Amino acid sequence: MGGRSHKGNDIAAVFVHAGAGYHSTQNEGIHLQACNDAAKAAMAIMRTGGNAVDGVEMAIKVLEDREITNAGYGSNLAIDGTVECDASIVDHHGRSGGVGAVSQIKNPISLARTVLDHTTKHLTLRRVPPNLLVSQGATDFAFEHGIPILNPSALVSPAAHERWVRWRSDLKNADRKAKHTQSSLAPSSTRPKSESEPVQINHPRGREPTRDSRREATLKHSPSRASSSSDLQRSDDLNSSGSSQSTPDLPRTPVRGGHDYVDSRGTLATPASPSAHESSTSAFINSTQKVPTMRNYSSYSSAKSRVSSNQANTDISGSTIPGSRWHDGSSGEDSSSSPSSSGTLVLPSITPSPTHGSPVSHERSHLTTSTEEDESPLQPSPTESLNAPIPVSSLGQEGDEREDHITDTVGAIAIDRWGNIACGSSSGGIGMKYRGRVGPAALVGIGSAVIPVNPDDRSKTCVATVTSGTGEHMATTLAATICAQRLYHSIKTKGAGYESVDDDDAIRSMIEHDFMGHPSVQNSNSAGAIGVLGAKKTRDGIFFYYAHNTDSFALSSMHSDESKPVCAMSRSTGSGSIAHGGRAVRPRKKR
Repeated sequence: MGGRSHKGNDIAAVFVHAGAGYHSTQNEGIHLQACNDAAKAAMAIMRTGGNAVDGVEMAIKVLEDREITNAGYGSNLAIDGTVECDASIVDHHGRSGGVGAVSQIKNPISLARTVLDHTTKHLTLRRVPPNLLVSQGATDFAFEHGIPILNPSALVSPAAHERWVRWRSDLKNADRKAKHTQSSLAPSSTRPKSESEPVQINHPRGREPTRDSRREATLKHSPSRASSSSDLQRSDDLNSSGSSQSTPDLPRTPVRGGHDYVDSRGTLATPASPSAHESSTSAFINSTQKVPTMRNYSSYSSAKSRVSSNQANTDISGSTIPGSRWHDGSSGEDSSSSPSSSGTLVLPSITPSPTHGSPVSHERSHLTTSTEEDESPLQPSPTESLNAPIPVSSLGQEGDEREDHITDTVGAIAIDRWGNIACGSSSGGIGMKYRGRVGPAALVGIGSAVIPVNPDDRSKTCVATVTSGTGEHMATTLAATICAQRLYHSIKTKGAGYESVDDDDAIRSMIEHDFMGHPSVQNSNSAGAIGVLGAKKTRDGIFFYYAHNTDSFALSSMHSDESKPVCAMSRSTGSGSIAHGGRAVRPRKKR
């Protein structure tokens, strides 16, 4: 690597995001610190001779190891309480490697990188190497290539499990109300089911003994396999118990970090609650976990008394857990027992898309330029800097009490010293998803895309994009591919044709027309949320762009002439408005 000659622009750069959604003001600094650490790690790799793919892998590994992101450790849990992740990585030729619905892997992006490297090898009998592996096949591939296979519970963070318990309780309540409504509307000759009859969730694992047996065979070299399996079995037994009360089982608490997830006695250790200082510096603060603040400590005694009162007055037909807030802003409790409300479970979403006829407002920012002498930050609208001072008055006042609602993909784009571009994505998917659901992070052209350099192009233009948001809508609209094409050609749709515009308008128009205006999104009951990062490299420099219609978007960028990353928390005005901005990195002047 070190013997390669420099070609064209010799400035390396990296662009990272930690997911679109809503980032609480309490946790804002932690999200931005994760982005900064990812950018610095990627730049350290590329400064010492690593290529763009190395930089992307390192940046995303840092984000996967942070519990606050929905990727790797601490990811959202599937409906049966397990972690299944998606990841993909694309190099400057457009070659890719991806894994979908893979479990027991600490860093799915590294497995995707292994799949990418495997595609360059020749197989016997002219077989074509795969560039996408899913589920148990991906786990088996990892085992064959020396990637550690962890206990299923090793990737489950305490906060993620607590979140799953709340959602599962809401799901049971919704099912109970739906059955009660159906029985009340049934003919009198039909015996209605008793209200005390247990409501059980059909776990997919119960229908797949073959997969479980393969998993046992894969884990036979794991010293902590027996204890983990018994813990999961006990949890399932408790979760499926025939009780009229929706009392959840106690959360599992795996040890955080490293591979020593089980102590010498074979039991899982229980982590202590984080202190205020630890919460501001620790990598393991979950995105939906309340970070201790001054306001938390001042109201601790009153909150404790309210919890004791709620536990004493819990109704036998309801949940012992207070009404949890879903990612669409609802409480998870039905307002009535009508069939239209009680039979539908609202799964996590982020920002509702506006109606077809409603005007879309835009939060526009100026594109700033960064040179060797002048380093300008990203300019979101508005921008919340990591280094901005916190008003003293806000510490003792009741502010925005909303918790983080980030259920999306993390991603990175890197350009190395040889002008090669690469990108990648990783995600734990939406909460309470079906087992085996493959999200956009695993799908090339949907979660990540690269348009390579055309040999006949004098400007040597190449583009990479990564997306985050409602995966099913992004799959239908081919979000990453369409965005890359609009950015590459600097165009936007106009009627049945196209119109030449600047790159900033091209990426904004892609969200407004090609995504939010797509018939499948307009006629869907799910929210059309999206956040996009794009990078365009030409002979004139490297240009970073971003746009999102979610409440907020955490991002950071850095190039090799900078001593520290430039980060921003872009926030929109809500209601589906589009915030967008970017920065430029000019090439070095030849001496």
